[in-house]
Amino acid sequence: MSVQYDKEIFSNENLTLKANFSGIKGRITNTSDLKMSIYAYDKNTGAPIFSEVLCFDEIKSLYEHLNQISIIKDSTQTTSGKFIETTGGFLDTLNKLKGIDSKVLNTVLDRLKEDKYLKQLENDEDAIIEYLFAEHKHQVWQIEIDNLEKLLQLEEAGNIVKEIKKHEDLKPYMAGQPEKIFEKWITNNIKWVFGIEYIKKHDFRKIALLSEVDISMESIDGFLDLIELKRPKLKYGLFNYDKSHKSYYPSPDLSKVIGQCLYYLQKIDGSKLLLEDEHDVKIIRPRIKIIAGRTNKFDKNQSEALRMLNSSLNHIQIISYDYLLSCGKKMISTSK
Repeated sequence: MSVQYDKEIFSNENLTLKANFSGIKGRITNTSDLKMSIYAYDKNTGAPIFSEVLCFDEIKSLYEHLNQISIIKDSTQTTSGKFIETTGGFLDTLNKLKGIDSKVLNTVLDRLKEDKYLKQLENDEDAIIEYLFAEHKHQVWQIEIDNLEKLLQLEEAGNIVKEIKKHEDLKPYMAGQPEKIFEKWITNNIKWVFGIEYIKKHDFRKIALLSEVDISMESIDGFLDLIELKRPKLKYGLFNYDKSHKSYYPSPDLSKVIGQCLYYLQKIDGSKLLLEDEHDVKIIRPRIKIIAGRTNKFDKNQSEALRMLNSSLNHIQIISYDYLLSCGKKMISTSK
């Protein structure tokens, strides 16, 4: 159904003059369909005084004539107001570009001026669109990684729940608890930050009576995996040092969350059939990722201790927020 564009041009006590555009659908039209009706009617009786219908060529001629009269031009106008005739292929391209940030688009177009990009794309009409979306995706990912680094800085500095309110770009992550702030970031980015490891986030959290996980994910092979989140800033860190044996062992914070995950694995075995039926997911000994703490200041021995601990745990992997950052940065660099 065509959308009618009706504009009152002039009106006094005796008559009203209007212009009406027809044949426009979804803000786009073919030149053969576009019509402009100019008509006037008596305000007192409603009787028509005159009417005329202009086709596309006549509308364009009128526009071009008016556009030549500089005194009526609006210098504050931010749009060109130009008639643009396009081919069907170009319209299809414009539709594909919807939602792409104009800054990204301009950056890509500048790069396309370079011979090396033109040679890569000249034989593939879809390659430019794919390239644009890749650039847009990279920009979004980079913004999210930058935001995570800012969140970690606020967490390290002090009261993140209070300080985050001062940062407009971090408001989407605002929450009443530090854990919830980082949970929001991970929930928003988990589908890409770990590569192709996960394909879907499930909404359910309850896996048994009085047992709720932080995030339920579906792995690429279709099975349920779980993610348990703790703060980057742990009271005791990830490891304590045993001076007598000259070795590292899990801190009380880390030991507690490992025990919590072992309990989840035990409980989910008993709820397997119920969860599979209720949430349409396959469950066979889920893998659990524990995201907690920082490793940016780890020395060689601490890094080796974490590696050894992970190798000795079944179905549980401990990763730090710094590891999460590294995953995100690697995804950005390798997908370019």
